[in-house]
Amino acid sequence: MLAFSALTGWLLFGGLIGVTGAVAGHWIILPRVRGVARAQGPVLRDATSRLGLGAAVLLSLAMCLFFVRQVSEFRDPFAPWVEDARILLTATSWGRVWVLGLTGSFVTAVGFGLAAAGWKPGWWVATLGVLGLSTFPAFTGHASGGDGPTGLMVAADTLHVFAAGSWIGGLLLVLYLEVRSRSSAGEGGSLLPDLVPAFSPLAVASVVVMIVTGTLASWVHVGSFTTLFTTRYGRLLSLKLLLVAIVMVLGANNWKRLTPKLGDPGGPRAMRRAAVTEVILAQAVLLLTAILVRMSPM
Repeated sequence: MLAFSALTGWLLFGGLIGVTGAVAGHWIILPRVRGVARAQGPVLRDATSRLGLGAAVLLSLAMCLFFVRQVSEFRDPFAPWVEDARILLTATSWGRVWVLGLTGSFVTAVGFGLAAAGWKPGWWVATLGVLGLSTFPAFTGHASGGDGPTGLMVAADTLHVFAAGSWIGGLLLVLYLEVRSRSSAGEGGSLLPDLVPAFSPLAVASVVVMIVTGTLASWVHVGSFTTLFTTRYGRLLSLKLLLVAIVMVLGANNWKRLTPKLGDPGGPRAMRRAAVTEVILAQAVLLLTAILVRMSPM
């Protein structure tokens, strides 16, 4: 059951990061690109909408698995599944939040689909869906049921989710657009010299927001420094924080050392390797997060 729970949470967070990265890419990254990438604007916007659509479909699937997991934990073994599902949906706040989340994932998928079909207002639909979905982890996790001020914690958790999605999702988008470009133009057609400088300010701002909101959440849920080492939750949180620190160091290295070399031979290749490593480690962080949200902080 723990494995299914962790997988479900990982898919949910992965989908959120994908749709957030696509939205951030459309509104923040792509308008700032220069050079060859700017000339390919329509192609890049189409690829961005299709990545967002794929992530939204994944998110919808994760929402369905999320409900299955909740019913299996909530249900009375002597009652029919249908009855337990009905009670969960109609008589609990979790069920109402889940219905809104599932609806939001469908709306987001429709928005990206419309954008991919060339209907520009589809981006507004997708964006509103993503903004709403960013609150879903807060209303189904520790933020809405912990010891801290609920309003502040929900806001902080929502900002944390959106910042993580903008950073990791934005990086994933940059890599995806680079792969699409290389498949048609070869090594010499790298878009990283144009995409990375447009992405870097967003990454820096997102990391700052994550540090502030993550520190607040850790302080409220853990309570003391010693708890990081004396409880199972604290030890897993410590491991997550260590991995996050490593990912941030890699990101800083990419920004400071590799970005200035993107115009050199071999520069884009070095950046691709480093960025892929960053994304892989981020997936480990998501998996730990999926486990932590199912555990009591005490």
